[in-house]
Amino acid sequence: MKMKILIVDDEEMTVVALAKKLREKNHVVITSQDGVEALRLIADEKIDLVISDIMMPCISGFTLLTMLKNFYFSKIPLILMSSYGEKSFIDKSQSLGAHTFISKPIDYEELYKKIDEISA
Repeated sequence: MKMKILIVDDEEMTVVALAKKLREKNHVVITSQDGVEALRLIADEKIDLVISDIMMPCISGFTLLTMLKNFYFSKIPLILMSSYGEKSFIDKSQSLGAHTFISKPIDYEELYKKIDEISA
């Protein structure tokens, strides 16, 4: 199913590569390089899924997730990603209500499966 996906990451190369891969799967992709802009986009657009890096300036992926769950749109699934695949990051992602966690570099087949689960 085609989804409107918001990618949030301060690393431009990650955003460009991930957006390209998701567009190849016919998803509509919106991008943001920080959490503040992401919150504005979520308020202005109908977003089906957010994929966010954890380590970002100003608003981390953890803070973005918490704000979505507590104040904004708790129904929007969020996938957190990080280069740090540490168990503590994975556990914190789950405890805050992330749909799932993916490690960088991204295994796109794994990501596609997780997106398919969300859209089903």
